[in-house]
Amino acid sequence: MTASKEYAMLESAGRYFDGESAQPTEVMVSFGERSLTIKTYKDVAIAHWPLASLRAVGLRKDSTIQLVPYTDSDERLMISDARMLQAIQKVCPGLYQRKVDHSGIRRAAVWACGAVLSLMLIVFVLMPALASQLAVLIPPEREQQLGDAVIDQMQTVFELATGERPLICDHAEGQAALDRMTERLAADLELPYPLRVGVIDHSMINAFAVPGGRVMFMEGLIKAADTPEEMAGVLAHEIGHVVNRDPTREALRAAGTAGIFGLLLGDFFGAGVAVAVGEAVMKASYQREAETKADDTAYALLAGADLPSKPFAKFFQKMKEEYGEAEGVLELIASHPGLGIRADRAAAADRIGDQAFEPVITDQEWVALRGICQSGLPAVRHQGKLKN
Repeated sequence: MTASKEYAMLESAGRYFDGESAQPTEVMVSFGERSLTIKTYKDVAIAHWPLASLRAVGLRKDSTIQLVPYTDSDERLMISDARMLQAIQKVCPGLYQRKVDHSGIRRAAVWACGAVLSLMLIVFVLMPALASQLAVLIPPEREQQLGDAVIDQMQTVFELATGERPLICDHAEGQAALDRMTERLAADLELPYPLRVGVIDHSMINAFAVPGGRVMFMEGLIKAADTPEEMAGVLAHEIGHVVNRDPTREALRAAGTAGIFGLLLGDFFGAGVAVAVGEAVMKASYQREAETKADDTAYALLAGADLPSKPFAKFFQKMKEEYGEAEGVLELIASHPGLGIRADRAAAADRIGDQAFEPVITDQEWVALRGICQSGLPAVRHQGKLKN
């Protein structure tokens, strides 16, 4: 199989994943006589993939094609250039073929039943128990590194879906306000790593914690909050997950046995682990008990900071009225139990009542926080009570 002469000068940009690191490499792709050549922008060859074994992951109609050098390879190449896609499909007629082995189907079916039962035992019994036991054994620096890798992987997923990589917002005054809110809530906490709270420039209404004490808000959630105390309730909840090490426990469940040993030994940077953990974060797979404990921790943090929990309840109720019970919005916060139940519990846990309280941040800081992803700051009026 050789590339046609008409494609000899054809080149296109691509993104190469080596199967070991979650970080992609920007590359140039061209045809050799019998191979697809992958080079860096400095004209250094990374790989030569034989055209005969080249396979596509996905459908013919996809605008972005994901290539592998052969079936079951961990390497990946993402290409979106229409001419290059057309050329690859023309010179590689077997691009979308799937190898099917028809031998031993009956015997495989018998073994498959046993495998399914074993898998269910591992997934639903052994892995959760093992994850809970080992979560406290993961070195803090490993957790921090994994959390950073997960955030990077999630940004990559958003970029592949939308064409734009969401940025970590870095407006200095807005970040200072967020840090002050965090300090107000977590001043007395003793954690094995620093608590790092940031904002991703995305309109999704969500917030989540990842391993290593890192909490991220989507800008959409900040915009959805009417007061800083509403946002403080959400932040206190995510800090609750950090305190209980739920993100690390969930990471171990998502990463599987290989990921567990990788985290313990420090070699976890395979793309598969970061993808699995990132997917678990986005799918809000915390158990009911973990969510309830995070809420209880949030109420304690709010009370310890002399802040009410009724604004937290109001935020839950507002989300329920606008979006229903976790129908695609605020899934991480709204998953278990339902928003209505959690709103009632948050209201009942309030220890401030109608008393005056010192706002979690000032009106000026709230304006800065609301504009953390913008160059111009919006005019926002703080509706909280001021302490006399």
